[in-house]
Amino acid sequence: MEQTISIEVEVESLEYNKNIIGNITFVVDYHRYFPDQGWSDFVVIILCWWIKSFKGLLVSSMGQTFQFDFMDETPVIVGRKVDSSRIELSFEFDKEKREIEYTAICKLEELGNSLIKASKKVLRAVERNNWSSEEINELRDLTLSLERYVSR
Repeated sequence: MEQTISIEVEVESLEYNKNIIGNITFVVDYHRYFPDQGWSDFVVIILCWWIKSFKGLLVSSMGQTFQFDFMDETPVIVGRKVDSSRIELSFEFDKEKREIEYTAICKLEELGNSLIKASKKVLRAVERNNWSSEEINELRDLTLSLERYVSR
């Protein structure tokens, strides 16, 4: 059974010092937050990593895996391509022990669209606040690239 997947970023939580920090989380079936609701991390850097991992999944063969890391490497989400349109996500709290909290099967396109939506939301907040950095430029480029790739 497929589950609904989304990536949520709380724009009100975004702060800029050397990096942009804010609340970011994966949400499964509208109510299951991973790692936790209100998880704070380096939003721009993580979105860049996740877009790269997602693009890897898009072009990979069945069974290949890519990680959706958080800043401290734990927790982690491992994505495995199930078929041309679906992926299995394993939500893990301890990478060393491979402790899987739960797994979810979702549509590849749904995850891609959610990544685009979350990234654009962050980029709009960045523009409103006149923030700039190399990471922000990278996120902007990766988002445009992903948008072109997913809209094919």
